[in-house]
Amino acid sequence: MTDFLSILIAAAVVNNVVLVQFLGVSAFYAGSNGLKNAIEIALLSATVLIVASLTNLLLTKTILAPLNLMFLQLICFVAVSGSLTVLIFQWLRQKFPDSLHRLHLHIILVGGNSAVIGISILNTRNGLSFTENIANSIGAAVGFALVMIGFAALRQRLDTADVPQSFRGPAIHLISAGIVAMCFLGLAGLV
Repeated sequence: MTDFLSILIAAAVVNNVVLVQFLGVSAFYAGSNGLKNAIEIALLSATVLIVASLTNLLLTKTILAPLNLMFLQLICFVAVSGSLTVLIFQWLRQKFPDSLHRLHLHIILVGGNSAVIGISILNTRNGLSFTENIANSIGAAVGFALVMIGFAALRQRLDTADVPQSFRGPAIHLISAGIVAMCFLGLAGLV
């Protein structure tokens, strides 16, 4: 249980998928422009990330590796994450039609999010057991959601802060993201 918990915390904070591994940065920046949007996109991305990474891990261990088809890994991972996003999109269309209308483009792009595909590839290469890969996937999803929601709140605060003219907009956002990334890296020895 301690291994599961330490892998989960390490994936969420120390090896954060966005700030440390630089996966999903475009979705992170585009989706964190409003707190409500960030929460919805973070939850959708986290769901797709967990389900797709575990599905891709099973696909690799049961079909691709035994049949020596590892060269098809990336194509299969993109197809799986895109298909899962469409299935989740269809389910969400029935449950939350207002959110879908507002976030239509972002939801479509979640299927090709580099965080989803990157965690799938990392899970197949890290040599962890299946339960440890579950912890890694959940931790990566929690870390992605945590950073996206936190950064959306930070961006709202920065937009009303007294920032010098030359640093307003993307400049202060990138500086803030860099400072947060250094804070996360400072926790590397604790987990």
